[in-house]
Amino acid sequence: MARVIAYIDGFNLYFGLKSQGWERYLWLNVQALAGNLLQPGQTLVHTKYFTARVSFPADKVKRQATYLDALHTLSDVSIFYGRYQLNSFTCRNCSFVHQIPNEKMTT
Repeated sequence: MARVIAYIDGFNLYFGLKSQGWERYLWLNVQALAGNLLQPGQTLVHTKYFTARVSFPADKVKRQATYLDALHTLSDVSIFYGRYQLNSFTCRNCSFVHQIPNEKMTT
């Protein structure tokens, strides 16, 4: 039996689901997802979930904290935290400079 560790990029999973209009799956059990992707002869031994905590707005902070608390209740799931880096983006039309957060350095 082949032993499998699943690595999940929470940032890309979240925005991938949102971009497809699949918000109903945002509370996805990542351990069950990984288990359902196994091939015959494989067994899931651990799931590693990589993310960064959002810092605003308050409603998003609360929803993310609730989701991460739920993931902490799953056996064989570890959460690894990174940080957000602000990158400047200048509007071509009005030259306004926006700060856009990008997840970086999840370890």
